[in-house]
Amino acid sequence: MTVVVQGPTSAAQTGGKAASVEPRMSALHPAADVAPLRAVWSGTLPTGRLNAEAAAAQSARVRCNLWLTTHMWEGPVDRAAAVASHLARNAVRHGSTGERRDVLLRLSITQPGSLLIEVSDSVPQFPAFDGTFRASGGLRHSQQLGATLSWFSTPNGKTVQARFMAPTVQS
Repeated sequence: MTVVVQGPTSAAQTGGKAASVEPRMSALHPAADVAPLRAVWSGTLPTGRLNAEAAAAQSARVRCNLWLTTHMWEGPVDRAAAVASHLARNAVRHGSTGERRDVLLRLSITQPGSLLIEVSDSVPQFPAFDGTFRASGGLRHSQQLGATLSWFSTPNGKTVQARFMAPTVQS
């Protein structure tokens, strides 16, 4: 099983040259009462593969923390890393079946500085998504950390999203 982490291309990954940024729109479907999110990605997304067995959650936390710190995201990096960890753990436990056992983790800072964390797995259903928040566990804790959660089906499974809004500047 693998976890794939994506984040924006850095100058180091492009031989010191600035990467050409082609914003692309992403039409996302909401869960329950969450409005659809149309995000303009802030950069090209490279891919790295990680072991997704017992270490998936820790790998997601470390990569998220490193990526957000490196790209100087001004939001709560520790909280975002914890949410990425919870979502990766849930995807490995509940969304990895059969031959397709990959888990895809995408991190994107949208133009206004908000963070979008997406974790995709190979199981298209999400039974009792809205009821999950009343139970204890990773999704409820993610919401308590300040993330707005939603999910949508894809042709190959589903994607769970966590959004952190842009930090507000207090004077």
